[in-house]
Amino acid sequence: MVCCMNASKNKGDRGEREAVEVLKDLAPDLVLPNAMRKLGAGRKEDTGDLHVFEDVTIQVKCLKHIGDALRQAATGALVQSERAGTRFHVGMAPVPNARRDGVRWICAATHWPSTPHDELPSFTDVTKAVEYLRHDTSCAIEPHSRVAVVERKGHDLLFVAPVTVWVDALRAARLVAYSNSERSL
Repeated sequence: MVCCMNASKNKGDRGEREAVEVLKDLAPDLVLPNAMRKLGAGRKEDTGDLHVFEDVTIQVKCLKHIGDALRQAATGALVQSERAGTRFHVGMAPVPNARRDGVRWICAATHWPSTPHDELPSFTDVTKAVEYLRHDTSCAIEPHSRVAVVERKGHDLLFVAPVTVWVDALRAARLVAYSNSERSL
């Protein structure tokens, strides 16, 4: 049992380290100078896995089933965000066996940082939404630009998108907040 627990922990640790690097590469203008994994994650007062953005709680899950990983990460991030007092929350999960040049990291949140521009496709299953995000060739929107909504009875509404799209939404939300604060001066 200890062997399996260590393997799972190591997988999670590797995923968290990769997630930090992905976010640093995608948003060097937004990340904190000392972006890193948080130590002590998983304790009762947990406030997220990563310390990358000052106003975002991030939960990373590396599970074999992407749907479970995203739902757990998003709902965990929401609870941790309330505890931490951050403005935004997001769950992140790597797509198992995904190539690094494709859509490898998917984000999920119960609240999207900015208002989506178009009506979003809706799914009842997270895994089906991820398939749409990564592979639907009938869609005119490039995979790296897609957002989907997962609406399932008994569960929180879930916004799901590639990490690049979530980072763009965070950037847009911050621009709106900045321009609103400028107007109030």
